[in-house]
Amino acid sequence: MRCRCWCSAALVGAVLTGCGGSAARDPFAYDHTKPLAERTGAVVVSGKNLVGRAVSYVGAGGARVNGFLLVPQSGGRHPAVLFLHGSGGNRQDLLVPAAELALRGAVTMTISQPNDAQTFRPLVVNARRAFDLLVARSDVDSRRLGLVGYSLGAQTAAILAGDDPELRAIGIVAGRGSPIPLHWVRRADAPLFFQAGTRDVVVPHAQLEALIRTAPDHPRVRWYDTGHGMSRRSFEDMVSWQAGRLGLR
Repeated sequence: MRCRCWCSAALVGAVLTGCGGSAARDPFAYDHTKPLAERTGAVVVSGKNLVGRAVSYVGAGGARVNGFLLVPQSGGRHPAVLFLHGSGGNRQDLLVPAAELALRGAVTMTISQPNDAQTFRPLVVNARRAFDLLVARSDVDSRRLGLVGYSLGAQTAAILAGDDPELRAIGIVAGRGSPIPLHWVRRADAPLFFQAGTRDVVVPHAQLEALIRTAPDHPRVRWYDTGHGMSRRSFEDMVSWQAGRLGLR
């Protein structure tokens, strides 16, 4: 088990008030004009219906973020979905569901987030920069953006649910109801799908329920007879839900 869920309690007050005392300020704001400096690497998946390549771009604080970009080999503009791993993970962790969703017609991306981050800011900014990279593509429909986060990635997804109005489908898998995600998820406008394991011993049941209970508008919720690592069935359900919400087969 590689996941380590956390929350920097000392920074909660600053984040909730906008880091500068102004409630209107976005604490996760960044310079959208700064070049992504995208680099494309080796092909990691290749087939008749799908091509996947290693990519990287400049993220929070000028650090380079590594990812995998999976592109369907069909014409037209596609929805795009970003996958965020849990603490201790990397861009490989959610590659299987990302590939499954790409085979259904979405441009998908996984990224490696820093495992030594002391606040949520670099995690959120890196994710938002990944969406910048995606929507800049000519084969992506910027009106159909999805997000899936697992564990610590689920906390990041919960923040983005309230901070990024462009998202259209957000999956929150095994997410902890810590104060900062709770603050932001209640602002969500996009449809949410919560998944959690009834036998999770990493995130207490009450914490799983807290995040679900705070979300507005009766989100979709499904519990699975599994531990924190979830199950193949749970990720298949997430792929199907994302495909349905984003207008795929």
